[in-house]
Amino acid sequence: MYQTRLHLNQATDSGEYGPAQRALLDRADVAAARAEIAGWPGYDRTPLLIRDAMAADAGVAAVWCKHEGYRFGIGSFKPTGPTYAMLNVLKNEVRKAVGVEPTTRGLLDGEHAQVAGNVVVTAATSGNHGRALAWGARTFGCRAVIYMNEEVSAGRARAIAGFGAEVVRVPGSFDAAVHRCSEDATARGWLVISDYPSPDYPEVPRVIMQGYAVVAAEICEQLAEPPTHLFVPGGGGVLAGGICGCLWERLGSNRPRIVLVEPDASRCLYESARAGSMARVPSAASIMDGLVVEEPSAAAWPLVRGGAFAFLAVEDQAAVDAMRQAAHPPDGDPPAVIGDTGSAAWAGFLAATADPDLRRHLGLDATSRVVIIATEAATDPEVYRRIVGVGPETVSG
Repeated sequence: MYQTRLHLNQATDSGEYGPAQRALLDRADVAAARAEIAGWPGYDRTPLLIRDAMAADAGVAAVWCKHEGYRFGIGSFKPTGPTYAMLNVLKNEVRKAVGVEPTTRGLLDGEHAQVAGNVVVTAATSGNHGRALAWGARTFGCRAVIYMNEEVSAGRARAIAGFGAEVVRVPGSFDAAVHRCSEDATARGWLVISDYPSPDYPEVPRVIMQGYAVVAAEICEQLAEPPTHLFVPGGGGVLAGGICGCLWERLGSNRPRIVLVEPDASRCLYESARAGSMARVPSAASIMDGLVVEEPSAAAWPLVRGGAFAFLAVEDQAAVDAMRQAAHPPDGDPPAVIGDTGSAAWAGFLAATADPDLRRHLGLDATSRVVIIATEAATDPEVYRRIVGVGPETVSG
């Protein structure tokens, strides 16, 4: 068994999805995001991979893996959120400059290129967020400057630069990169696209969450009936908020038991749930690097607090085992390439099904139908190779 921490959410709301929740995320928001993102070049729903052998080994009825590594060919779920918010900001900046509302098609075709090309979007990142912004900036015609602290791997920095973004390395922690990004953006008139509000566009975290809800909307389309359990990575909670809000509004008290999974070294959602309010938690390094944050997003927290069933913090070894099991699955399941941060939900499922007490508390049994959200593929092949023992190119599927 793994070392874990489980908090069953005493604040789970089984009541109506009301006005306070709809002010953050409602069905119309999700539909608008779905329609916009579906119109981008290369859009397709990410696959829901059937894991029958894994389900049999775990003693549950069914397991599916929603694999976001296929999203727009850039390796993670992030285009549904930061890129969607970035496009909203870019359109507004162009509208302010030319007096008309630009269309997505027009930006793709280079209309208003001179104006759009002078817009600079920026963020601090450990990889996927910055890659999505760099891809979006190249696609829609603006510029991106991405800040990365010195501990982020060189492979992730190269991938971002490969999309044409300027990469700025910052000594120290991720928090140092966030501060440097904010300072430079203020001084130079750049626009921060982040899970946390900025003075210019305070609504950006909410718009990111609306885009992330598309992942939940796709799951609803792909399954004939809702799963009983959904394992979702934690981090700052913006993806989790989009998932919780979308399913809470659609399904009410019949929504799946949503289990939010975090690295034990960085468990701000878990500690916030225990405290009953947003808590800041000093974090340490984790293999699940993209989930290392110190506090929840204020935009997401109300939906997470009311919509989640449980908060689960897991040790890094569970993430290692999840990546290796995906690459070398039980007989009958196809192999899958899942990156280090992307392994969190799978790691949570492994930890939960290995521990009889966790199984009982989460209600996992022979009738359970489980969806695991894997948020990335091997976004840094060298890191993947060190952890799994083989390169992603040798793992088919």
